[in-house]
Amino acid sequence: MQKGLTEKKAKQLYGQFGPNIMAVRETPSWLYILWSQLRNPLIYILISVGIISIFLNEYIDALLILIVTVLNVIIGFIQEYKAQKTLTALRTYLKPMATVIREGIKKEIEARYLVPGDIVMLNLGDKVPADGFLLECNNLLINEAILTGESEPIGKDLSAENNQIFMGTTIVLGHGLMQVSKTGLATEIGKIGKSLAEIKEVKTPIQMRLEKFSKTLAKFVLLICAIIFIVGLVYGQDFFQMLGISIVLSVSAIPEAMPVAITVILALGMKRILQKNGLVKKLISIETLGSTSIICTDKTGTLTEGSMKIVKGEMTDKNLAHLGLILTNNQKSNVEVAIWDYLKDKITEDLFEITEKYPRLNEEAFDSAKKYSGVTINLNGKETSFILGAPDIILNFCHIHSEEKKLLIKKFEDWASRGLKLIGLVYKTDGNLQDKESYKWLGFWGIEDPIRPEAKEMISVANKAGIEVKIVTGDYRKTAEFVAKNLGMKITGHNVLEGKEFEILSGSRLVEAVKQSTIFTRVTPQQKLKIVEILQNEGEIIAMTGDGVNDAPALKKANIGVVVGNATEVAKETADLILLDSNFKTIISAIEEGRLILSNIKKVVGYVLSNSFEEIVIIFSAMLLNLPTPLTIAQILWINLICDGPPDLALGFEPKEKGLMLIKSKEIKEETFLSNYMKFLIIAISLTIGLMTLGIFYYFYKISNNLPLARTITFASFSAVSLFYIFSFKNLKKFVLASENLFANPYLYFSLLYGIILIIASVYLPILNKVLETVPLKLEHWFWVITIGLTATAWVEIVKYFSHKRL
Repeated sequence: MQKGLTEKKAKQLYGQFGPNIMAVRETPSWLYILWSQLRNPLIYILISVGIISIFLNEYIDALLILIVTVLNVIIGFIQEYKAQKTLTALRTYLKPMATVIREGIKKEIEARYLVPGDIVMLNLGDKVPADGFLLECNNLLINEAILTGESEPIGKDLSAENNQIFMGTTIVLGHGLMQVSKTGLATEIGKIGKSLAEIKEVKTPIQMRLEKFSKTLAKFVLLICAIIFIVGLVYGQDFFQMLGISIVLSVSAIPEAMPVAITVILALGMKRILQKNGLVKKLISIETLGSTSIICTDKTGTLTEGSMKIVKGEMTDKNLAHLGLILTNNQKSNVEVAIWDYLKDKITEDLFEITEKYPRLNEEAFDSAKKYSGVTINLNGKETSFILGAPDIILNFCHIHSEEKKLLIKKFEDWASRGLKLIGLVYKTDGNLQDKESYKWLGFWGIEDPIRPEAKEMISVANKAGIEVKIVTGDYRKTAEFVAKNLGMKITGHNVLEGKEFEILSGSRLVEAVKQSTIFTRVTPQQKLKIVEILQNEGEIIAMTGDGVNDAPALKKANIGVVVGNATEVAKETADLILLDSNFKTIISAIEEGRLILSNIKKVVGYVLSNSFEEIVIIFSAMLLNLPTPLTIAQILWINLICDGPPDLALGFEPKEKGLMLIKSKEIKEETFLSNYMKFLIIAISLTIGLMTLGIFYYFYKISNNLPLARTITFASFSAVSLFYIFSFKNLKKFVLASENLFANPYLYFSLLYGIILIIASVYLPILNKVLETVPLKLEHWFWVITIGLTATAWVEIVKYFSHKRL
């Protein structure tokens, strides 16, 4: 047996060669993020207005514009920097592992710690962790497309010209043992350049839709502001004053902070899912999670505990059967580990010594499509083949009397009906060992795998949410039925589909069978892919679990590919969600977080846009009535600083609402972030606040003939009103006081405090009175401010009450 390096030598080599990692895309530095804030077109507009103010000797306005610009940049920088830090931390969480032999002991380490000279075990589905050459191999096929572009796998052997293997390539068949020769940037893939290792961040559908919407909104706002500018000139207003107001209004109305807020919400969602043992690899997967309508889940390890134990066995030749179990075992899967533990209790001799005593002459790796594996060894001078696999399948390889076969099948049915996972063993010593015939039956074993205690409750939660759960397994039918019934699933003869039945169906009959079936048994990876395609064609959003190399196409095709923590590297690479605890509960938790993310995005979008048009309404209406401008440029900028600062982001931190998982998935899928209801709410709020504040401005301007006072009350009303009705956006379905999360979001109250401080300071600090052209307000003046805030909030509540359409 290979001894490998000593830990001392490995540590020395690590210091010499460094970590075995590829160059990855550098995350944006704080300077780059700051510069990206300064490159915002709206910042250019503000600077232009500042320059115009200087030419007009409006130095105070110019100073305020500078202050607002700096504060906007700082707030945007903080938000984006935190979002990028969160994403970077999540991205580095998933660490590739490698199985090495050091000091004669097999151990799993992070691939980054591999060094030249290390002995690495390679198994089906692994990604080769470094460059090296083969020491042992058996039926080894490697996909080298990442280097060569050729999709066909390449066979490897121990010859000098064909024993080299390279980092980043994938084991698609067989297994082997390699010695590392090069690591990190010294590898072939490292020489190609860091472009192959870059992580490309794709914008999510919501981000793309919002970006498109924002561009359309910006054009609309600019058009309205241009009309205001022209109308102002027609009504005899000063050219430069109208130019400044029009530009500042456009800056105020365009929700430039919204894309950053959405990214922050998505990043927070990924972090929360990770805290519940789910690793979402891409932002793009987050919003899809919330819309999932069908979960196609494997049984073993997700619905069951995965802690397998052989509890029953029946053999024709105990000694030969035990030998066959030892020699066909790679200790790779949970089943193989369970068999190994069983054998250690049955055999006093060291199991590893037995495997070394009978080296494999040939091997047929386990394939989830065939559902068996095999080895050929030299036993007592004769080549002998052992095949381990699904007993009902390998029984067909045997030459056996029909009555005996019927008896065995009946036992399979009986054991499986008790929930046992079955594994069988056959052997052959004569004839062509490659032919799957004339084998002799050696025995079969029943493996117990307890159902997870929480799985039944989670399936119930999924059903209440309108999410259908389908079990897709390679297991025996009766075993799957036993598990399903114990999970509270209704099983009839019409909702179980076996792989062999799947094969003979086609067209509409197959579609109908897939839609009706709750359990799919003895399915192949190709059938998994077909199930996903059929359900997607029916308009469903599919989450599909898998763990093997052959599952990759189905995982990739599914809307959400889900793998367990010990899945092959190929499966992990394809998947969107990795279950670090291999638990079905984690899928439900991730879906719930996805729904919360969608809910919070809608709240933020609705709230941000509700703040966008109020100033436009009052300025335009005042011009039509030939009134003085109700707000100055400085006041509009200050309002924007209050409303488009922390309050915009605060709603993204809202905790989940009760009943979130009672909404049917169909309703979630059909909802849009900007529904007709939301559009009506935005227009209603803008018109209500705009016209009410116009009325107050008109009243105080005419009654007191005091323009600064009238403007100050108008300014205070605009500044405060959004801080009132933000509470109505905490829950878009319930009355504000009925919300169970009224005090559960501290960020909301911090943003409220932030807004109040800015409002009080702007009204009562002498320096800001001068800059903003405000005057101190009396107590009775605040009555009007509070009245407008409460009226706007009540209006939102009325619209929510009478709405028959869910958000």
